[in-house]
Amino acid sequence: MWRRGLLLQFDTVEYGKAWELQKSLLEARISHKTEDCLVLLQHPPTFTFGRRYKESNLILNKEYYENIGFAVYKTDRGGLATYHGPGQIIGYPILKMSNYTRDYYQYLRMLEEVMIRVLADFSIAAERNEGNTGVWVNKAKIGFIGIRVALGYTMHGFSLNVNNDLLPFNYITPCGIQGMRVTSIQELVNKSININEVYNTLASHYADIFQVQMIPVEMHVMIQRMGTEKRYLKI
Repeated sequence: MWRRGLLLQFDTVEYGKAWELQKSLLEARISHKTEDCLVLLQHPPTFTFGRRYKESNLILNKEYYENIGFAVYKTDRGGLATYHGPGQIIGYPILKMSNYTRDYYQYLRMLEEVMIRVLADFSIAAERNEGNTGVWVNKAKIGFIGIRVALGYTMHGFSLNVNNDLLPFNYITPCGIQGMRVTSIQELVNKSININEVYNTLASHYADIFQVQMIPVEMHVMIQRMGTEKRYLKI
């Protein structure tokens, strides 16, 4: 019997607001005020840096990045540096990991499989890269993962390049891998992709892999469940 999973879907949400939303959802999930859920959205141009990124390097680079129009966040997720921007779909699963697997690495493989199946729907043969988390096509990275597990519950998640500008990746060392190429669905199929189509197929494959019945829920309903402040209505 499949579990229920809540689906919150947005267009573009500023990274800081989305991070605060994740924290509230995580707190609500841990205290059993809500069920496991998946948040799908996009971010405006933003660089994020994980726990392993050196604070001294970020201090040196932060002003430069902001001066050229990018938001910058040092986060509590795993991994190093990545870029988020319009046309890239972000997935934030907020869930009790043991409902699906007790193996941290198996959870990462499940997130990779979601993206691999989405890409297959666009006739793109994607694969894993031994020793590096994420999804790759012809040695170019297209799907990224960076998560946090707290008390057995997950936050942060994955990003899939769809129609997004790839140039900003040149301003960082993505995932700390020197010389790594980055690609997108648009670049591989040589045409713009309907982003809503990708939202739908991504939610469908996520449901299959995690064996959950996805229940779309509006933000005001989730606020009632969480008992949190109404500022998230503005998200």
